[in-house]
Amino acid sequence: MGSNAARKYEEEETPKRATQVTPANQPVRWNRFERLLMVVGSAITLLLIITLLSTKISINTRQHDLQDLQAKITQVKNNNASDQQEIAELTSQSNLKRAAHKYGLTDKNSNVRNVNR
Repeated sequence: MGSNAARKYEEEETPKRATQVTPANQPVRWNRFERLLMVVGSAITLLLIITLLSTKISINTRQHDLQDLQAKITQVKNNNASDQQEIAELTSQSNLKRAAHKYGLTDKNSNVRNVNR
């Protein structure tokens, strides 16, 4: 009796293969959903590429504008520093004495008061 049970079990374990005949080297056609999916995917990819390129161009334009503005700021700061140096030279004590002497004015230290902040 034991031998009959083993044979049945072995027979049940063996997988039965379904034989399906596929023609060799024939392309498989896409269905409508796959075609639609490819068209939508391609359109989205193209849209993202165009968006990326326009964003990069915009960023480059803004970067050039920023560099131009920074160059102008540097130029104005240099002009301000030059003007401040000139003001300091013109308001120095020796320059004031020269101007007073040129116009015949006298400077008395007893009449001068310095006010500092």
